[in-house]
Amino acid sequence: MTTTAVTVHPASEADHEQIVHILVASYAEYKDTFQDQERWEAYVKDMKESLDNPYLAQLWVAKVDDQVVGTVQLFETAHKAYPNFELPIDYPFIRLLGVDPKWRGHGIARELLRQCVESAKDMGKNTVYLYTGGQMVNAIRLYERFGFVEDAEFSTTNNGGNAICYRYDA
Repeated sequence: MTTTAVTVHPASEADHEQIVHILVASYAEYKDTFQDQERWEAYVKDMKESLDNPYLAQLWVAKVDDQVVGTVQLFETAHKAYPNFELPIDYPFIRLLGVDPKWRGHGIARELLRQCVESAKDMGKNTVYLYTGGQMVNAIRLYERFGFVEDAEFSTTNNGGNAICYRYDA
């Protein structure tokens, strides 16, 4: 944990460039787990375009001083988070949690997750969901330590990859 004060705020338009940089840098450790370069490039494109998703309910940034060091997206439902898929999860849904690799281990991801849980409560919901890839072992460890549990009903295996659905009940 850091002794530096981490604050979580709604993102501004001015934060978008830093958010994209953090997302790409934070997910880069998984680049080699993608089947080919084309799939990785599509994933990066999705991360960049995610900020323009009209269904994005909340976009949060974690800052140390005035520097953006982490980000997370929250949607009202799974279908709004993934509009190309029919997902019957009518609870707030977390996407694209990322922390600048230089700032990992300082509790930033936990603060961002905590903010999502509080935001879900403000929406009148005590449960939040997210998906992660089976290859994202560091993310899985973080989510499980936070208290998320796999919801096997919504976990899937396709195209050689695992999409693990996690839920957190506050």
